[in-house]
Amino acid sequence: MPGDTYAPLRDAASSAARNLGLAADVQQISAEHWQRVLNAVEARARMRGLTLPDGWRGELAEQMGRDEAETFTGPKS
Repeated sequence: MPGDTYAPLRDAASSAARNLGLAADVQQISAEHWQRVLNAVEARARMRGLTLPDGWRGELAEQMGRDEAETFTGPKS
Protein backbone atom coordinates (compact mmCIF):
# COMPACT_ATOMS: atom_id res chain seq x y z
CA MET A 1 0.00 0.00 0.00
CA PRO A 2 1.64 3.27 -1.00
CA GLY A 3 1.66 6.30 1.27
CA ASP A 4 0.54 5.92 4.85
CA THR A 5 0.11 2.16 5.16
CA TYR A 6 -1.35 2.41 8.65
CA ALA A 7 -4.02 5.04 7.95
CA PRO A 8 -6.65 2.39 7.09
CA LEU A 9 -5.69 0.41 10.19
CA ARG A 10 -5.99 3.48 12.42
CA ASP A 11 -9.40 4.19 10.91
CA ALA A 12 -10.43 0.57 11.40
CA ALA A 13 -9.29 0.64 15.03
CA SER A 14 -11.22 3.82 15.77
CA SER A 15 -14.29 2.44 14.02
CA ALA A 16 -14.02 -0.88 15.86
CA ALA A 17 -13.81 0.90 19.20
CA ARG A 18 -16.96 2.88 18.39
CA ASN A 19 -18.75 -0.25 17.15
CA LEU A 20 -17.85 -2.02 20.40
CA GLY A 21 -19.44 0.84 22.34
CA LEU A 22 -16.15 2.17 23.68
CA ALA A 23 -16.60 5.91 24.10
CA ALA A 24 -13.07 6.66 25.36
CA ASP A 25 -10.19 7.51 23.07
CA VAL A 26 -8.47 4.38 21.83
CA GLN A 27 -5.34 5.17 23.86
CA GLN A 28 -7.43 5.28 27.06
CA ILE A 29 -9.36 2.01 26.79
CA SER A 30 -8.35 -1.00 28.87
CA ALA A 31 -5.90 -3.59 27.58
CA GLU A 32 -8.76 -6.09 27.34
CA HIS A 33 -10.82 -3.74 25.17
CA TRP A 34 -7.75 -2.94 23.07
CA GLN A 35 -7.41 -6.66 22.32
CA ARG A 36 -11.03 -6.69 21.15
CA VAL A 37 -10.28 -3.73 18.89
CA LEU A 38 -7.22 -5.49 17.43
CA ASN A 39 -9.25 -8.64 16.81
CA ALA A 40 -11.89 -6.58 15.02
CA VAL A 41 -9.24 -4.87 12.86
CA GLU A 42 -7.77 -8.25 11.96
CA ALA A 43 -11.21 -9.68 11.12
CA ARG A 44 -12.00 -6.70 8.91
CA ALA A 45 -8.71 -7.09 7.07
CA ARG A 46 -9.36 -10.79 6.48
CA MET A 47 -12.88 -10.11 5.19
CA ARG A 48 -11.37 -7.70 2.67
CA GLY A 49 -8.64 -10.13 1.67
CA LEU A 50 -5.84 -7.97 3.07
CA THR A 51 -2.64 -9.34 4.52
CA LEU A 52 -1.48 -7.40 7.55
CA PRO A 53 2.25 -6.69 7.78
CA ASP A 54 4.40 -8.43 10.38
CA GLY A 55 4.40 -6.48 13.62
CA TRP A 56 1.24 -4.57 12.72
CA ARG A 57 -0.20 -4.80 16.25
CA GLY A 58 2.80 -3.11 17.84
CA GLU A 59 3.10 -0.48 15.13
CA LEU A 60 -0.61 0.31 15.25
CA ALA A 61 -0.49 0.56 19.04
CA GLU A 62 2.41 3.00 18.80
CA GLN A 63 0.63 5.11 16.21
CA MET A 64 -2.55 5.14 18.32
CA GLY A 65 -0.69 6.26 21.46
CA ARG A 66 -0.91 2.88 23.20
CA ASP A 67 1.69 1.12 25.30
CA GLU A 68 3.17 -1.42 22.90
CA ALA A 69 3.38 -4.10 25.61
CA GLU A 70 -0.44 -4.24 25.69
CA THR A 71 -0.53 -5.55 22.13
CA PHE A 72 1.06 -8.91 22.79
CA THR A 73 -1.46 -10.55 25.14
CA GLY A 74 -3.24 -12.35 22.30
CA PRO A 75 -2.15 -14.65 19.50
CA LYS A 76 0.34 -13.29 17.01
CA SER A 77 -0.87 -12.64 13.51
